[in-house]
Amino acid sequence: MRPAIVSSPKGPLFYWNVDEAVGKNGSNKFDDVMFVKWCFYKLGKFQGSMQMPEVQAAIDKMTVNEFCNGRDGDPLVEAIKTLQRSLNYPFVDGRVSPVRTGEGTYDYAGTSSTFLIIYPLNAVLQQMHPAQFPRIDLMPEFVWRIRDKAKAPFAW
Repeated sequence: MRPAIVSSPKGPLFYWNVDEAVGKNGSNKFDDVMFVKWCFYKLGKFQGSMQMPEVQAAIDKMTVNEFCNGRDGDPLVEAIKTLQRSLNYPFVDGRVSPVRTGEGTYDYAGTSSTFLIIYPLNAVLQQMHPAQFPRIDLMPEFVWRIRDKAKAPFAW
């Protein structure tokens, strides 16, 4: 996981990116899996008002740890696919892919840009904890095992 900035209609937007794909057939690197699972955990705490019971059910089957086997049936893969379907993602691949340099602008719901599931995961963190974002290490229930990566951009 790493910090990144993308262009938006309102100016530069900070977000947390993954280094490699997480989920189905992904690299499933330790830090990336921990970050994505923590984002889903936070989504489960937040999304009640979003009326997505199928997403909540998928999240409830997950635990926040570094494990993802990258195959259908894995709780994280299934949670990703369920979220993608609920957001009308153009294709459901069960992956959280990294945003690569030059991959577009962020607009709500991908109306005029590359729509990657990493954006709405970041949006949940920002909406839940606006006073702390982007300092995810200061958010309640942060996963301490990735704290060094989360603090690194702010250590000066």
